[in-house]
Formats: sequence, C-alpha cells, structure tokens
Amino acid sequence: MPAKKTTEKETKAKTTETKAKATRTTKAKAKEATVNAVIQFGGKNTAVNDLVETVKAAYKADGNEDAVTSVELYIQPENGVAYYVVNGKSEGKCVAL
Repeated sequence: MPAKKTTEKETKAKTTETKAKATRTTKAKAKEATVNAVIQFGGKNTAVNDLVETVKAAYKADGNEDAVTSVELYIQPENGVAYYVVNGKSEGKCVAL
C-alpha cells in the first residue's frame, strides 16, 4: 500500500497548530515584571513590599488564622503610619512606617 499523501490543507493546519503551541509556550514562560516601590518622606525610605509583609505579620499576630487573600494600604507618610484592610475586613488597624 502506498503511504498516504498529506494535502496542502493538512500541512497548513499542522503548521498553524505548531505555531500556536510555540506562542502559548512562550507566553507561559514569560515572567512577570518585578516592581520595587519605595515611599520617601521626611528623610525615611520605606519599601512597599516590606510594608505589605509587616501588615501580613501584624494581621497574623492579632490571632487571625485565615489566609491573606487581599491587602489594601492607606499610607499616610506625614503621620508615619499605614492603615490597612486585610481580606476586606476594615478594623482601623495601622502599622508604623
């Protein structure tokens, strides 16, 4: 039996599929941009990432056992504090900058 010949239409479809897979792979491997934000006020520097970690630690130290899924910061550098809301729970808590 002779081997089945591939039609031009089938060849184009395979080529398109291969290109689509390559694109998906490239997008999957792309890294997210790193962001380093620093608040400068009154001669002090406070990294926002460090502030978020401080808020998470304060939240856990208050006896909260649930996982942190969201953090909102309201930063008042003139007062030297950042008020925070964790997981949508607003309690008027704050941490020092």
